[in-house]
Amino acid sequence: MDNKKSKTAIGFIITLLGGIFWGFSGSCGQYIFANCNATSSWLVPVRMISAGLILLIFCAFKNKADIFNVWKGKKNAVTMLLFTLFGLVLCQFSYFRAIELSNAGIATVLQYLSPAMILVFTCLKSKKLPVVSEMISIILAIGGTFLIATGGSLSNFAVSKETLFWGVASAVFLVCYALIPTPLFEVSDTPTVLGWGTTIGGFALLPIFRPWESTPDVSPELILSTAAIVIFGTVIAYAFYLEGVRIIGATRASIVSSIEPVSAAVISALWLKSAFSLTDIIGMAMIISTIFIIALSSKNKKPS
Repeated sequence: MDNKKSKTAIGFIITLLGGIFWGFSGSCGQYIFANCNATSSWLVPVRMISAGLILLIFCAFKNKADIFNVWKGKKNAVTMLLFTLFGLVLCQFSYFRAIELSNAGIATVLQYLSPAMILVFTCLKSKKLPVVSEMISIILAIGGTFLIATGGSLSNFAVSKETLFWGVASAVFLVCYALIPTPLFEVSDTPTVLGWGTTIGGFALLPIFRPWESTPDVSPELILSTAAIVIFGTVIAYAFYLEGVRIIGATRASIVSSIEPVSAAVISALWLKSAFSLTDIIGMAMIISTIFIIALSSKNKKPS
């Protein structure tokens, strides 16, 4: 029993860290879009290929014999390709495209419609109503991200139709990211699944986005920010999130990872010298409270 509790606690911690690193990644993305003449069409392929190759090299050294397990059998191969397209390529591009069109706050609040989407899906699949703690947590998570992104004023949430489209799309594809690869974890580990997906996805985007035609202004800031996005915001963050999904379930993982906008706000304050407003503090408190609510409720409920 203690071992099970310890494993669940680890699942919550690594999912929390994944969300924090995602927030850091979004802030770095917004910085290079604003200061380095970069575009999402350049950043996403570079990010995916770099992160994918790092993961595959790591997996090859760690467990070379099992690195091709995800491609054994037609069902696994199809699942891997679906995960690559819908869970990685479209999820990352839509998120960074929404940031490019607006800002990290707006993109984040739209993407965090995904916990509600995952909850609806899992409830329909299991034919069960969500428990009270899950409903409260989702309301707090969405409400908290809304406050951080808009300051509590609907007039500040004036986004273009294109921004709305890509933001909501990123939420849908984040659901795909959480749910599609589940069968693959029975034959391989998280870094291997992620490594194959990001590598193949990145190379597949090269002839479509042609990033060499939109090269940003090369500078130390661009290199450091891109490296941070690749290492912390992709390799570590996505691996932690997927491992969290495996341990505590997609619904809980999606809610716990909503620490992302809090992370983005804190990093923005420390790095870009942004000031916290009262609504920022309230929003952070709302989001952080969901972690404790879900953690406490997990004692009496199996992962979804």
